[in-house]
Amino acid sequence: MSREAVERAVAEAHRREWALVLASTLRAAHDLDLAEECVQEAYAAALATWPRDGIPANPAAWLTTTARRRALDALRREHTLRAKLPLLVWQDDDTPAEEPSAVTDERLRLVFLCCHPALAQEAQLALTLRLVCGVPTADVARLLLVPEATMAAR
Repeated sequence: MSREAVERAVAEAHRREWALVLASTLRAAHDLDLAEECVQEAYAAALATWPRDGIPANPAAWLTTTARRRALDALRREHTLRAKLPLLVWQDDDTPAEEPSAVTDERLRLVFLCCHPALAQEAQLALTLRLVCGVPTADVARLLLVPEATMAAR
């Protein structure tokens, strides 16, 4: 199907069927903004789909079905989000205060150990690169512009 023929068919459907498609979608969505957005997406989908699949026998029905399905999908997503959002929100009252010694992730504990304030910053960096990130000693020495023997001695 030629692009021009599809564009003409979509323009004709827009001119003749916009109100019908919008009214039907609004009936399903109960939200004018959502309905308008879904109808616009349906027309955009028509421009993308019809060149490949051909112009449907009843463009208004295709557009209405597409717009209503998009509206229902959006409503389902919103419903799921509203149901799951309370599970994602952390309540300060419900979360017990953790002590620094209560770190359960071993790698994080290793980072804290490597970055102990008693160590010089260069030593902290070298230890973190070597032990946490797994960078070989020779590469750490090269990155810090220090002889490898010096780095190995640290």
